[in-house]
Amino acid sequence: MQRKEQPPRNQTLGEYVRARRTSLGLGYQQVADRSGLHYSYWNKLENGQYEQPAPKYLRIIATTIKAPLEDLLALAGYDIPDRLPSFKPYLRAKYELPAEAVADLERYFDMLRAYYDIPTDQPVFPPKPSPSTPLRLAQDDEKRAA
Repeated sequence: MQRKEQPPRNQTLGEYVRARRTSLGLGYQQVADRSGLHYSYWNKLENGQYEQPAPKYLRIIATTIKAPLEDLLALAGYDIPDRLPSFKPYLRAKYELPAEAVADLERYFDMLRAYYDIPTDQPVFPPKPSPSTPLRLAQDDEKRAA
């Protein structure tokens, strides 16, 4: 009897975890040592074999790869009532956008942050007016009128 190959269950979560791990320059053994989770667990997670890992494991993983827990919970399909995940994982979990579209949106939000002097630890919407915002908007209005 031949065993049927199972399709990945949560490839998006796995891709996110792999990207974070590799961006930190960590191998499977390093994250296994730091987290206490077996390296094969990490491998299976990154290959999408766990549809919805338990929140206690996601908390450990988030700490190990220095990622917001809300991002991992959202990608795993959990509801997050207190805080939304950051933009990229939210888009991946909510919509099936191509990577290029997500990158374009991130660049746009970075531009808004720079334009309105919004710190990276604050949400872009609704923007909190900075002291320079009214002046900047008035200057923009003058430029358009000219």
